[in-house]
Amino acid sequence: MGNNSNGTKRRIPKQDRSIQNRDKILNAGLKLFSEKGYYDTTTNEIAKVAGVSIGSLYSYFKDKDAIFLNILDNYHKRFLSFFHENDEDLSYELYAHDIRQWLKNLMVKLLDIHESVKTLNREMNIMYHSKPQVARIMDTQTERIRTMTMSFIARSESSVYDIEATSAVIVDLISKVIDRILYKENDNLDKDNIIEATIDILVKYLS
Repeated sequence: MGNNSNGTKRRIPKQDRSIQNRDKILNAGLKLFSEKGYYDTTTNEIAKVAGVSIGSLYSYFKDKDAIFLNILDNYHKRFLSFFHENDEDLSYELYAHDIRQWLKNLMVKLLDIHESVKTLNREMNIMYHSKPQVARIMDTQTERIRTMTMSFIARSESSVYDIEATSAVIVDLISKVIDRILYKENDNLDKDNIIEATIDILVKYLS
């Protein structure tokens, strides 16, 4: 059993049934946060969708915020495992002479992982300025991509003057383009054409 900041004990799941109940709560939370948004979701609704009593929910999580932060932490771990230094898709050695392909691989991977949690990402953007934990995770993810981009540019044939500033601008631009693809629902532009146009701009800048 673990203690929260108020001294109330929280259950640490060890047996299969307890782990299953905890996972049900997290899955229900993700579903409702994605469908209704964080602020319009209640713990009672999460318990109902999870098929557990409200008392059982509170034995694992002290409040809705704890559920959301656990979901966020799981997503963050997946993000970091998706973008690691030994990732062949983003290998400096394999693509040192092919900036276009490296940038395309980066954009496709970012789009894939953001699309898998599209509505969660929207909630994270909304909560960025109100919840420090959310801001910290989002900033860490941005910094991971920026560092990888900076390392690639340093090893490529690009002759840009300020690699650090250039990598920050590239990541900002790619982030905006991905947001456009994901959230601009009335946009009639083809996704692949948007990606190619973005890469064209970046390759010309880096050449």
